Amino acid sequence: MKTTVKILDDRESLGIYAADLFLELSEKYIRQNGKFTVALAGGSTPKALYRNLVNLYAEDIHWSYIDFFWSDERYVAFDHPDSNGGMAYAHLLSPLGIAKQHYFPVPTSYKQPPQAAMEYEETIRHHFNAPTGIPTFDLIFLGMGGDGHTASLFPGSKALLETRRLVVANWVDALRSWRITFTYPLLNGGKHVIFLVSGSDKAAVIKGIHKDGLRHHPAAQVQPSHGELHWLIDASAGSEL
Repeated sequence: MKTTVKILDDRESLGIYAADLFLELSEKYIRQNGKFTVALAGGSTPKALYRNLVNLYAEDIHWSYIDFFWSDERYVAFDHPDSNGGMAYAHLLSPLGIAKQHYFPVPTSYKQPPQAAMEYEETIRHHFNAPTGIPTFDLIFLGMGGDGHTASLFPGSKALLETRRLVVANWVDALRSWRITFTYPLLNGGKHVIFLVSGSDKAAVIKGIHKDGLRHHPAAQVQPSHGELHWLIDASAGSEL
């Protein structure tokens, strides 16, 4: 596994760098395979990425060859203010006019969240024509919380122990809510996994992972088996490195 750590001045610089990397990887995989499969992240940090993709590369990226998924979702409606899918739609997909057949939001209308997770896993398997084994995303974006969680893999939650499923419903006791999340097998099958981390509240965890070698944080367990891991960190998040 190849790992790179890049510290940017601020969140906007992080967004620009990530947009440049998105352009580079999209060109590579569209040229090689005629398509580019991407899993988007939740939280607020990706907004800078989306803004720069729209403002800088709306005409340069071959959007009609790109398919979008989500690495995790809150169990709310797509049009809810807390929806990761809804946020990406408002700030990226809608401004670019991405056709509905090219994005695959997590279904959140089922009464039982585990049913939604099973359907999303089947959607992914069907898309990749992978009834068994681990599908390979070209690019997976992830964020990280101040507690070291990534996607919706929270400290102490059951999803951390999943070794077979691609997508699970994860009850997060601290939030008293359900989340739908990619599991480690799917995350670690990615060709490129990019963490976008900003904010001083993340500094201690970043130091723990990258300077002290601590492995107990959920984010530290993301280690692509045959891919590349990129940490893009703003100066405040990287202040203790």
